[in-house]
Amino acid sequence: MDGLNHLTQARVQNLPSLPSQSSSITAGHYVIKHLEGEAVEAWDSQIQTKIWFKSPPLAQDTIRLINGVKLFAESHDQGFCGDDEQGNWTWLEIAILENEQATYPKKIGKEELSKESHMNSFCTKDYTWLGGRVFRMDEDFLSSLEEGNVIAVRLCAQYPSWEIYARKGHLVFDVGSGDGPWPIRPLPYNGFQVPRRRNVKEWFDKAKNPANEEAKELSLFIAAMQKFQSLPPTNQLSYFRIAGIHDYPRNVSWNMDKKPIPYHDDDDVRRKKPVKNEENGSYCEHNTTLFPTWHRCYLLLFERRVSDLMKEEVRNRSRDRDEKWVEAARRWRLPYWDWAANPQLPELVANERIKVIVSWDATTEKCETAEVNNPMYRFQMPGGLVMGDKSYGDYRIQTDGEGPWDVCIGTSRHAISLYSEQNLWVQGHTVSEKVNKAFKKSKMQGQTLKDAVYRLLGNDYIPQYKYFATTKFTDPSGPKGYLSLEAIHNTVHNCIGGNTPMGIGHMEAPAVAAFDPVFWLHHSNVDRLLYLWQQVNGSLWFHSSDGGDNEIATTPLRPFRKYVGKHGFYNSDAVRKTSDLGYTYDDSDKITDGEGHVCDEFLRKRINELYGPDKNAFERPETDVDPVINIDYDRYALGGLQYTLFFFIGPVRRNVPYAQQESLAGSMYTFSSPLQRSSRREGDDSAKSKYSNPATGCSNCNEQADAGVRSRAQVPLTRSIPREKRTTRAEAEKFLKEELSWVAVISRGSLRMPREVFGKGLELSLWIGTNKLPDDRTGKTVFEDYVDVKWDWEEAEL
Repeated sequence: MDGLNHLTQARVQNLPSLPSQSSSITAGHYVIKHLEGEAVEAWDSQIQTKIWFKSPPLAQDTIRLINGVKLFAESHDQGFCGDDEQGNWTWLEIAILENEQATYPKKIGKEELSKESHMNSFCTKDYTWLGGRVFRMDEDFLSSLEEGNVIAVRLCAQYPSWEIYARKGHLVFDVGSGDGPWPIRPLPYNGFQVPRRRNVKEWFDKAKNPANEEAKELSLFIAAMQKFQSLPPTNQLSYFRIAGIHDYPRNVSWNMDKKPIPYHDDDDVRRKKPVKNEENGSYCEHNTTLFPTWHRCYLLLFERRVSDLMKEEVRNRSRDRDEKWVEAARRWRLPYWDWAANPQLPELVANERIKVIVSWDATTEKCETAEVNNPMYRFQMPGGLVMGDKSYGDYRIQTDGEGPWDVCIGTSRHAISLYSEQNLWVQGHTVSEKVNKAFKKSKMQGQTLKDAVYRLLGNDYIPQYKYFATTKFTDPSGPKGYLSLEAIHNTVHNCIGGNTPMGIGHMEAPAVAAFDPVFWLHHSNVDRLLYLWQQVNGSLWFHSSDGGDNEIATTPLRPFRKYVGKHGFYNSDAVRKTSDLGYTYDDSDKITDGEGHVCDEFLRKRINELYGPDKNAFERPETDVDPVINIDYDRYALGGLQYTLFFFIGPVRRNVPYAQQESLAGSMYTFSSPLQRSSRREGDDSAKSKYSNPATGCSNCNEQADAGVRSRAQVPLTRSIPREKRTTRAEAEKFLKEELSWVAVISRGSLRMPREVFGKGLELSLWIGTNKLPDDRTGKTVFEDYVDVKWDWEEAEL
């Protein structure tokens, strides 16, 4: 972009015109010319402006390619001034207009989107060629450009006798390639109310009625997702590439302006040379303090991309175009699935076909609906080939034995199995009944998930941000500190994807989880829990020593760029407030007062209603015995293979998978990936880690495994034990000795692993404390007085 500051007049005048189609644009400089003259005269202290010329409406695909804009023009003023010290009162501006018909700049809140380009030549009647400032797309107001907006040049004058005359205007665009670094701009919004991310069930229920405004949002959303998923893997902004940021394909970087690391038939060649972290495609922050904020950035990217495509869809539907569709596209934000309060697969993602509005008569407001393929049910590879097909070249998925993902065309849930005769999972298939059973496999398991969220959002249950954020083990300073947002998130991944011999799915594996469209609804809820926790614990945030130098609030959240440049990445401080990112959650309507301030009583009532015990429990609150299991584990103890701990209260039936036992009280899932050992030969120090696979390995996993980093989790048992069996600590302990059992399993739930296999990589402890509910739902529950109970875990093991 520095090239904009070094363009000569001759070069500017010979630049090619900005093409109307983004497909015709290659990296370089382009111009919009206006050679006719114009003038503005001021007659009082009011600023007089006139639009001189403007761009055509800009398509979103064009906007995303623009790096910067600079205005060049010949101009002069009235040729005299009474007093030089009074200054120059004529200038040129760049403004954003809503559309081609607009005559005034669009607004964000009360602020007009118009900025001074440069001052006019002073006190002369001779035309002078001048260039303005460079407006960067990632730093200035131009980041508010949306589909259909135009960029206008305005002439401005103020105070009597001041005049501006201009001619030969050249608006120059610096344009990059589609694969270059792409800054993520938060979605803009009009007015003062920040748009809400809404509960997906409530949103979709309303969207099914064509008369509701949500129906237009759904129509545009489904069309945008279909377009998104149809883009080829070579397109950096395709669904495949953005989903691939989470892990696979690990040889393809994102937003780093790097080519894929080539695949070779000879693995030895591929693995000889280590690469820097940013050169491969494995960025995801699991088991680190950055887990919540990294995924917040990830959602910001996804939401922006879908929103851009929705606005493009509005433009393509010119026959239907009216302000209601424009507003629907602007208003939409990514919904969330609250799996703790409503543990059932959302209808939006459960069916192969979905009914949406396909045409709209703006005059009569009558619409036509039709059933279309539902892109939220599954993602399928463009071209209909399996994800590992060699025709995709270096963009294909190569699993190295980690799973069947390379032989899938589409994503599945609880469906991939060797026992499946029809092999529906190749195209992508969901067994909704199994997903729902995974959440409701026992009344106890569902209550445990809900109780975990309830505790997570308690006022004093999680005393520091680092305990809330991640499973990564740091001294918890007490038994309550073993619970974390990430641990709960891991369990939900397991429930959605499936992890038994009778059916697995993409969501259970971090390498491919983001390819399943339900991933985004799940993580929207994870982000929502971060938002709610922040409202409860407003001042708590990172400490400089939380996770070492690589896990502080200013650590770059690669590969998500706020602006182009070496240090242009978002960090956790930059995404701390959701309102700065163009969204909030519909909970804000329930937890704020009339002036928009969070009210503690409203906030506690919201949390108690959604996740607390039944209403009658608050009417006669008593001090309750509160047992929890704390887990200190090594997620890489089995070479990174995923494993699950299941805890049961009651009999365990033979020939029934552990995950489907009625007595299942809770579980812990590692949500890890197999570590790939280096192929280095003895004496070869080219690979730093003994697990390192330079081209395709997860560097975060390898480094943690080498450093012996441990993890932690907690399984609350209180709601799984009958009240009459825990009236005292002694009674609860006696009941648990009779009824509590556990087991560890790997290989998608089929192989039991005795505790001795883990060695010191697995430590379990039982703590019994108390909890006291408030006398109404506006109060807070107090959890305290935990005692470590000596427990024979070998005897309790199945």
